[in-house]
Amino acid sequence: MNRYLAIMVNTVLAGAALGIGAVTPAMAASEQPFKQTNIHFETNATACDMGIQMSFDTDGLTEGEVEGPCEQVMFSFRAIDGVENTGDLTEMFHERVEPPITDLLDALDCEPPEHDPISLAELFGTWPAGWYEFDGESNGVEFEGRARLTHKIPAGPEILAPEDGAVVPHDANLLIRWKKVTGPLLPSLGPVEVVGYHVVLADVTDPALAPGRTKTVLDADLAKSETSFLVPKQFLEPGRIYEFEILSTEKYGNQTITEGGVFCTSPIAAADCEGP
Repeated sequence: MNRYLAIMVNTVLAGAALGIGAVTPAMAASEQPFKQTNIHFETNATACDMGIQMSFDTDGLTEGEVEGPCEQVMFSFRAIDGVENTGDLTEMFHERVEPPITDLLDALDCEPPEHDPISLAELFGTWPAGWYEFDGESNGVEFEGRARLTHKIPAGPEILAPEDGAVVPHDANLLIRWKKVTGPLLPSLGPVEVVGYHVVLADVTDPALAPGRTKTVLDADLAKSETSFLVPKQFLEPGRIYEFEILSTEKYGNQTITEGGVFCTSPIAAADCEGP
């Protein structure tokens, strides 16, 4: 758009075009920072897969892109033309397919993958460590931001309770417990500094939900000093199946999941407590 305007001005009035091209202080004044930028790896230590996630938050963008440390475009986006009345993009969360990783499959006790795995070297070669530049534009205003990606991957939390397939009362609080994470997932992926944990529970009793309905989910962010989370009894209902997982978060945002399997509430019998 700016290039087109410059050509038009040059055609009509060359002197004015030179004047506009020299107004760099005004252009610089129009630049705005992103409210939030993030890029990190999410690893599933139970499934031995790993992928990239990124997100941003602004007052609104018409288009933009994310550049890697070598100035290569890693991701670009654009609002659909013709829907200006609904406004620009203000927030975005982007997640890539998480391929199985050979290094993790060799080191961890994971089930054989359905898809062909790749190596950590391949994944890290595509997504090198360093600063990623976020750029966007809306109505002549430019937005800039950056986020750091590292290859420091924490181990997944070792879950102590409840056990996979446990049946628990629906009218009592449930304590989820795990061991503190102090090291990397693999020795080559350290050192790490874990800054917190994230617990997620989801009701998976009905694998196919009615249109417009979503899973009943409870999630919580916890401090790095915590090794337990009390699920309030108000969340639990009788005769339901719940999946849960715990994530450890490294200082620069990389996260590692440990799947806890499922637990059920009575009157479901232990023999019937299975995931969908």
